[in-house]
Amino acid sequence: RARALLQQLPPQDCDERYCPGLAEEERQQLRAFSARRRQEALGQGLACPVPGPCHGCPCRKCGRRLNKGDPGVSASRLGDQFWHPSCFSCHFCQQQLVDLIYFQQDGRIYCGRHHAELFRPRCASCDQLIFMEECIEAEGRRWHLEHFCCLECDEPLCGQRYVMRSGRPCCRGCFESLFAEPCQACGDPIG
Repeated sequence: RARALLQQLPPQDCDERYCPGLAEEERQQLRAFSARRRQEALGQGLACPVPGPCHGCPCRKCGRRLNKGDPGVSASRLGDQFWHPSCFSCHFCQQQLVDLIYFQQDGRIYCGRHHAELFRPRCASCDQLIFMEECIEAEGRRWHLEHFCCLECDEPLCGQRYVMRSGRPCCRGCFESLFAEPCQACGDPIG
């Protein structure tokens, strides 16, 4: 359960103590973002037997009937409806959220991680939400400006050529010296 909670509700999404590199303006934005999410979207799905008045009502996700006494999940922020326990899951990753914290947005259920990502991009390097105005977008992911660095030498790669290696960027120099195949004719690395 603890591992599921850490994955579904990363501490860096709601507590500035887990984000040591934030500037003061970013800290303020994180505090405001976290408070707004708690107030507007946070809830807990509770497992309980389906009560008599809900006998025969459809599961909110799959539409199959729930009968009195069946295991069900109620979510106070989403009204007087019930879900099958296996249906009460994050809309994005399908992780079950029974007896865990959930967030709701536009009538859909999300784990904390994916709810936050509806509003803020997540850095592919540090896994923190990005509150800065500028970030780097490459290879379908986003990075803080200072985190888009070579995986070998840690040199910033903003505006430079790079090669993706194991899902992380590598500067041209490191790639050629460490990973590039040599040319059979001249022996120089093939870039």
